[in-house]
Amino acid sequence: MLRRLAVVLAAFAAVIVVVAVTRAMLPQTACNVGYAQYSALPMKISYDKAKGLLGCDGMLISREAYDGKLVIEAYAWRGTAWPYGRVEAGFINNSLEKKSVRWLDLLSWTDDVQVTGNWREK
Repeated sequence: MLRRLAVVLAAFAAVIVVVAVTRAMLPQTACNVGYAQYSALPMKISYDKAKGLLGCDGMLISREAYDGKLVIEAYAWRGTAWPYGRVEAGFINNSLEKKSVRWLDLLSWTDDVQVTGNWREK
C-alpha cells in the first residue's frame, strides 16, 4: 500500500516538474494568443499588422539579414492553451510567410504549420 502511494506521488511530482519546465520555455509576451486569433491571421501581412491582430508584440527569436536586401525574422507568442500554447510567425522582408502553432491542452494536441511558396526551411 505504501509502495503504491509512493509510486503515485512520484508520478504526480514528475508531471508537475514537466509542466513547470514546459511553461518556463514559453515566450514571455504581454498577451496570450488564442487559437482563433492564430487561425484568422492572414499570410503576407506585415509584422505591425500581425502584432495588432494578435494583441501585442511577439518575442523576436531569430533575425537574419543578408546584405540589407533580405531580412528573415521569427517571432513567438505565448498561447492560451494550458499547460502549453505557442504561436510562431516567420517574416521575410516584413511579410508573413510562415505561421505555426503548437497547442497542448489537457484534452488535445494541435500542431499546425502554414507557409507560402517563399518560405524554405534550412
